[in-house]
Amino acid sequence: MEDKTTAKAEVNALTAQLREGKGAVLAKEKEIRDLKLAVQNQEEAMERVTMENASLQKQLEDKEEDICELRYAAKVFHTEKAMAVNGAKVVVCWELMREWLRHQTDSWEPAAALEQYKTVKTTEAELLGLPVPCFDNEPQVPKGDDAPEPADDPPSD
Repeated sequence: MEDKTTAKAEVNALTAQLREGKGAVLAKEKEIRDLKLAVQNQEEAMERVTMENASLQKQLEDKEEDICELRYAAKVFHTEKAMAVNGAKVVVCWELMREWLRHQTDSWEPAAALEQYKTVKTTEAELLGLPVPCFDNEPQVPKGDDAPEPADDPPSD
């Protein structure tokens, strides 16, 4: 009986060891599953972060392009504005001269227009801190009755 008791005790001890081993294996398997799930979650998070990073990089590049375009526009704005204003002035002067030459208006006085031009250019130079232009060597426009009359045959268009 002792053998039976000893054998039973050994079986019980081995069964307990087996249960402990089985419990340890199950715990390790659970830990492995949890770690695999954690790794999978981290990989998915990494993919999302990578995609978001790529999207943000693209947005940053777009914004940098916009900034470059706006800087260029700001840089050339004053020049373009000056060109547009000067172009408009030239067109107005030519149209006024055309009307005067075709006897469509008699309100244009070249001497007064020249004096106004000199005043504007002098004031503009003073405001910009540039040297004041000198008009001493410019041809003089005859005043009053000495002014030439426009030709009777207007230029053809």
